Amino acid sequence: MKIANIMIARGLGGIEQAFLDYNNALLSQGFDVLAITDKRAQINEKITPHQNLKQCKIRFSHLNLFLIWTFYRCFKKYQPDLIIVHSKKALELVIAAAKILGIKVVGVAHNPKFKHLEKCAAIFSITQHQKRIFAGYGFPADKIFVIPNLVSEPQPFRPLPPYHQPPVIGAIGRFDPMKGFCDYILALAELKKRGVHFQAVLGGGASATYAHEDAKIRKLITDNRLENDVKLLGWIKDKDEFYKSLDIFVLPSNFEPFGIVLLEAMNYSLPIVTSLAEGPAEIFADHKDAAYTFRIKAVNELADKLQYALEHYEQTKKVAENGYNLLQNNYTLPQVAKKLAAAITSALKG
Repeated sequence: MKIANIMIARGLGGIEQAFLDYNNALLSQGFDVLAITDKRAQINEKITPHQNLKQCKIRFSHLNLFLIWTFYRCFKKYQPDLIIVHSKKALELVIAAAKILGIKVVGVAHNPKFKHLEKCAAIFSITQHQKRIFAGYGFPADKIFVIPNLVSEPQPFRPLPPYHQPPVIGAIGRFDPMKGFCDYILALAELKKRGVHFQAVLGGGASATYAHEDAKIRKLITDNRLENDVKLLGWIKDKDEFYKSLDIFVLPSNFEPFGIVLLEAMNYSLPIVTSLAEGPAEIFADHKDAAYTFRIKAVNELADKLQYALEHYEQTKKVAENGYNLLQNNYTLPQVAKKLAAAITSALKG
């Protein structure tokens, strides 16, 4: 069976990583995969060659209706049985092209604001929370399948080693107001006021749209005299090196539909301190011993949890182990790939 997997975005964030993980999951279940991407996309370098994977690169512009013809020719040539779309900007054009050929389209909802999903044969939702939202919009609940994000390259478990001196706290992501990095900096400032010793890092950067957020983060660092305590690392090219350099990982998001970086950090056996945004709240709802959690935008609460984690090494070591086990039991490629294959079968029958 042939599956077209489409990602038009040109960056390299969580959604793009999910697209790459879908490729691996589909291949692991014996599907032939057609990966359709933008010619300029950074993920092109990340796609692992495979005898059952073909690539089709296009130059995407959501204002270019000629792309309906481009997608049509691509689908006509490769004859996929089902089309999976991760890019909301491409979805309407893909649906128009696929309709001519009678091919069903599935939209992967990486957040609850994904437009045109009502036109899809099925929705792959990353959480139960989002499934309830889409069902509330009137989409048939039996056509919404929960397929969580995953880690396709599991790391061996590593018991938390003694903290560096000073301990290293880290966060990573796009500099977007909803990611909560200003709260992260303010919590670090509070730790410093309390006399807690640490070294903090922040990986990532801002697009042109959010250049003001980058400036705001830098100003907070300066205003709170954290220049020697916080390092801005820029976009991280080697995540393996990044995660291995940390003692504690923080996700401070105000809005987070899932939080794939949580899985990445757990994959490296790191203890997690996370906000209770939508995705993290669901991940840890039945596993409260697998992370330290705090309420959204509760800066002092974040500082409290970080201080506790730093001052209670043995308990934090166990939290890290529980997090790793949670990942292994729910979010690795074998578990998620089976769910994906079953959902594809159901979507094609419907």
